[in-house]
Amino acid sequence: MSLRHLLLALVVTLIWGFNVVVTKWGVDAIPPVFFAGLRFLVVAVLLAPWLRPVRGQMGRVVAIGLTSGALHFGLILVGYSLTAHVAPVAVAIQVNIPFMVLLAVLFLGETVGAWRLAGMAIAFAGVMVLGFDPVAFEDPLALVVVCTGACSFAVSVILMRGVRGVEPMQMQAWIAAVSFPALLAMSFLTEGGQVAATRAAGWYGAALVLYTGIGASIIGHGGMFYLLQRYPVTYLVPFMIAPPMLGVFFGIWLHDDPVTAKLAIGGLMTMSGVAIIQVREALRARRQRLTGSTV
Repeated sequence: MSLRHLLLALVVTLIWGFNVVVTKWGVDAIPPVFFAGLRFLVVAVLLAPWLRPVRGQMGRVVAIGLTSGALHFGLILVGYSLTAHVAPVAVAIQVNIPFMVLLAVLFLGETVGAWRLAGMAIAFAGVMVLGFDPVAFEDPLALVVVCTGACSFAVSVILMRGVRGVEPMQMQAWIAAVSFPALLAMSFLTEGGQVAATRAAGWYGAALVLYTGIGASIIGHGGMFYLLQRYPVTYLVPFMIAPPMLGVFFGIWLHDDPVTAKLAIGGLMTMSGVAIIQVREALRARRQRLTGSTV
């Protein structure tokens, strides 16, 4: 990997890791669903030039937009608002990785070996350990909401595997275009005081929205797609595993999250399981590329 691309990968990793804390600050200042809607409004405006119809696949594209955008981020941000801490949420979100593998087995006919099965079991067990930590999740509903939002993203990934001929920025544009009106409508149905809270947040709130929209979505996702088009997945796995770990670190450092035994054990279990799955997925992709197999 060239030095320029290595620096890009490191920047994306840091942006995503720090975004965990920025998101928590955002939902503490602005109602969560409205904050998510503003994030996607920013992305939709900036990526408007890529908003071109996807012939014959618009139904699937809209479904991807709702599951990976509105449902995923809407629920995750509500989860953030239901707990005082950042680190447990950063870990619990990773349940989307084993759930994604499970869906691929059920709906795409993929096989799962002993290593990936072990990774799934360890990751799910780690989230359960977190769920029984009263300091991590004072309200069990927060864990349920976060995991549901994470799993909705896994559904979108399965849907994405059936899309052909769509550029990464074009998909990001459609996800944003589908998500922001749905989120803003849901916010006005379920939340109150959005406009007043946004005005009160001022430039601080605007900076948080812009960071999540431009930083995490456009630069982060765009940068990772750019790298995935140029390097094997095996090269990029460490940069995909690192953000939640950084999120936990930033949560402890900047948000004064407590470090409990259950948080440490559950976090290590979940991240270890996710690491096993992602490494095995990367090796599987490499083997398919070398052999030309699609199984």
